[in-house]
Amino acid sequence: MLIEFSVENYRSFREKQILSLLPDEGKHELQEHLIDGPGELKLLRSAVVYGANASGKSNLMGAMQSLRNLVLLSANNSPGETFNEYTPFLFHQDTAEAPVSFGINFLLKKKRYHYEVSISKSEVLSEALYFYPKGREAKLFSRKMQHFEFGDYLKGQKAVIAELTAPNQLFISKSAINNIKQLIKIFRFFDQDFMTIPFLESWMDTYYTTRIAKELKKASNNESFNQNFKNLLRSFDTGVIDFQIKKNEPALKDNEYEILAKHYIFNNKGEKIGTLEHPFKEESNGTQKLFVLAGLILRALMKGRVIIIDEFERSLHPLITTFILQMFHDPKINTKGAQLIIATHDTNLLSNSELRRDQIWIVEKDQQGVSSLFSLADVSGIRPQIPFEKWYLSGRFGGVPGIEKLNFELNFQHEEEQN
Repeated sequence: MLIEFSVENYRSFREKQILSLLPDEGKHELQEHLIDGPGELKLLRSAVVYGANASGKSNLMGAMQSLRNLVLLSANNSPGETFNEYTPFLFHQDTAEAPVSFGINFLLKKKRYHYEVSISKSEVLSEALYFYPKGREAKLFSRKMQHFEFGDYLKGQKAVIAELTAPNQLFISKSAINNIKQLIKIFRFFDQDFMTIPFLESWMDTYYTTRIAKELKKASNNESFNQNFKNLLRSFDTGVIDFQIKKNEPALKDNEYEILAKHYIFNNKGEKIGTLEHPFKEESNGTQKLFVLAGLILRALMKGRVIIIDEFERSLHPLITTFILQMFHDPKINTKGAQLIIATHDTNLLSNSELRRDQIWIVEKDQQGVSSLFSLADVSGIRPQIPFEKWYLSGRFGGVPGIEKLNFELNFQHEEEQN
């Protein structure tokens, strides 16, 4: 489970910004939106990020994706290879070539961990991992450039692996592929339990559709997933009552699986007289999106994962986005402590019956292009009974575009004379 994420000098985030899933101590509404952690720790089940176009919402989502990529992929970097994730704030002389930094606090098997990393264009400048075995901070490892220090809790051939770790590789990544067991489970957290879904490119939908189809094909080994998936897809009211997945033999380059959607056939009296299967790719964009979302959301709920989705509302009806959010908030459905973090323009979710003040986050960008992040819990005078959507759209919270009325008139006289 995610506790906090921080980013500094990444794209439009010049100063350090923190997204926290810790509930504000003074906010007591919607207690069912809280997850019980170890001891007295409680965490929020969701966070919803709003802001104007180009305010930095996608940059926040991209920062979490970049940290995940660094952990999962840096061990494969060739000597001298630069980091794609190094994208500093370019519009200030002090930051254009300064380090990019990420930090994350999370729970894994009821233990709290803190990981942080700072990179230049082609080097890891610092990296550290701490955990709290008895409520107090203990070092697993820390690093400044190529100087490594290790805590007593970290076992294995750590010094040998440090020697093998190149300047442009993370130690946590190199250790995981070299079988340091304590760090393998941290690596797996980023790989399996910290899922970032950008949804910015069409190939992403194809990629995840293929992954979900592959998992659904394994019906004999995962019948509960299949049945829950069908129930969830039917609840979205797409008209799809069932589906069949066939593996293409030989597998096509971009279409390893063929998905057939099943619909009812009706007569003139509106009575069901049979069913029809046809290619799923002919379904609407919204239905195809729901197929992907249903699989990702269901896996998150069943496994207790953190799922992070940009452009959440794209191709989705507002009632469906609300329904999905409510699934994560329902303790009877979300029994494993799954968390949903989304960036969206869907103000339909801005209801004090759906979200607490500390679950609503705003990204604003100033005239110098610098983004800042804050929650409604940080704004004084915001009571839980106020109409969140109305106040947000009126600009009281910030994070809305400053649209100016066009101050000119269209003149077609010259065009008419030419015609």
